[in-house]
Amino acid sequence: MIEPTVSLFPATSDRGVLRVATLGPEDDTLDEMDRLLSTLGVELTHRQCAPVRRVQAGTYYGLGKLEELKKNADDAGGVDLFVIDVELSPRQMQNIEKILDGPVLDRAGVILEIFSRHARTREAKTQVELARLQYVLPRLAHLWSHFERQRGGGVGNKGMGEKQIEVDRRLVKRRIEILRDRLKSIEKERVVQRSSRDHLLKVALVGYTNAGKSTLLNALTQSDVLAEDKLFATLDATVRSLDPDSHPPVVAIDTVGFIQRIPTSLIASFKSTLEEIAEADLILHVVDASSSKAKEQMETTLEVLKELKCEGKETITVLNKIDLLKTPGERNRAKVLSPGAVRLSAYQVEEVLALRTRILDHFKNKMSTIEVLIPYEEGKLHAQIREFASVTSTKPMERGVFYRLQIEQAMSERLQLVRFELGGAGGRK
Repeated sequence: MIEPTVSLFPATSDRGVLRVATLGPEDDTLDEMDRLLSTLGVELTHRQCAPVRRVQAGTYYGLGKLEELKKNADDAGGVDLFVIDVELSPRQMQNIEKILDGPVLDRAGVILEIFSRHARTREAKTQVELARLQYVLPRLAHLWSHFERQRGGGVGNKGMGEKQIEVDRRLVKRRIEILRDRLKSIEKERVVQRSSRDHLLKVALVGYTNAGKSTLLNALTQSDVLAEDKLFATLDATVRSLDPDSHPPVVAIDTVGFIQRIPTSLIASFKSTLEEIAEADLILHVVDASSSKAKEQMETTLEVLKELKCEGKETITVLNKIDLLKTPGERNRAKVLSPGAVRLSAYQVEEVLALRTRILDHFKNKMSTIEVLIPYEEGKLHAQIREFASVTSTKPMERGVFYRLQIEQAMSERLQLVRFELGGAGGRK
């Protein structure tokens, strides 16, 4: 059986480091692939850009271009893996591997490998393993040689045989069903966790991978979430308190980063994590202002938000890493990128504090001032008002306690304060 922890990458050679050659249709996407491979710690020995005029059904690229890639890779000293920076069908991958006479992975496979290595929590590991096995199943014959090398074998080992592939297919399918059931159970737990935060105001940080979301979360909340200059350094939705003293409290939620052409299986597997965005009261769209592809990265994020049906949510766009813009031209480009956006560096305390104030003011401006008279016997409601509303004045009276308070409409409805409002709707200001 193929173990879930087995890498999609082939085993390294005697050189001790995986040597990789890449082929892609655009320099821009190859730049991103360079960073993806750097995150995996491989050695890029050859990179080749080749625009595609017409996709070949069996091999995506034409035979001449693939043979050129093989020659260039051989001239560079040989490679252990070829990466084609598009999403290939299982048949295309298998045909290309025959032409190149070496292991091949596509863009989806590289992203899945990163997710697999970076998953830390039980939920993330389950999500990634499920997506990975869904990717592996139709490509099992192609990836067979990768796994065979990682298993090892004694003298005279002639391979696993067709029968073993069929056994592996059945076991992979069985494992997928187990993971789906496990993920359903985890999703139920997450629903319970989210329901426990119903009374909180939630701010979700979203954006392209490596835009600086985790660094900004740390700065806003004075926490220590893992923040590295790597793509997909963190995969889990991380919740931190933004202002525990506000009423109701405000929390910030860091979410998994987005990327162009992310495998659909990953989006499906991370459904419960991404639902944190759908349930947020405010979205912070964090953009790496220093990236030459900032506009395209913004568009990718907006497309994913649209898929999650979140495009209409109230959003504050944050152009991060503004300190990396050295020339007037770069700074002007950032201004044009998103007029009215907050421009800051997550490392500048004053700029972060100004953003934090803007977030809190956003919620304050949505609050209404009401006057209520709560009977003394409503002990629980007295406690809830203190926790979820901002009380400006109180006065003990004969029939109960008079409160003048500021509260969000949704929270007021949840606590059913209309029953105790003085003057009905006239008590609202």
